[in-house]
Amino acid sequence: METMLNKGYTVVGGVINNTGLGNANALALYQVSNSALQTGTKSFKIRKLMIRDDSVGTFVHIGIGAAGAVVDVMPTFQTIAGMDTEWVEAEIPDYEFFGDAMIWPVAGAAGTLHYQATVEEIG
Repeated sequence: METMLNKGYTVVGGVINNTGLGNANALALYQVSNSALQTGTKSFKIRKLMIRDDSVGTFVHIGIGAAGAVVDVMPTFQTIAGMDTEWVEAEIPDYEFFGDAMIWPVAGAAGTLHYQATVEEIG
């Protein structure tokens, strides 16, 4: 008999618009939803990532920390100018976030990037 692991529930995050450059302008891609009444640890995994690039095409980082002091936890995602790009679960590293996921384009990108993530909340 196969062991079934508890899976979380799927949540679609809002669209985040980023006009800033570099990690000093990192924004929260998804914030873990903790409650003062919660017991145990809550985490999430990114299952789908969509990026609309209204800039010149760039590389986008995903990490943890606070703006200006973020650390990559995934390889960079490359965008194409003027295109919508979508990555699904099989293309995204299976990293479990226990705090907010931050996202930012490399310095030198010009224009606006629009991000949206679908995550699996666990706990």
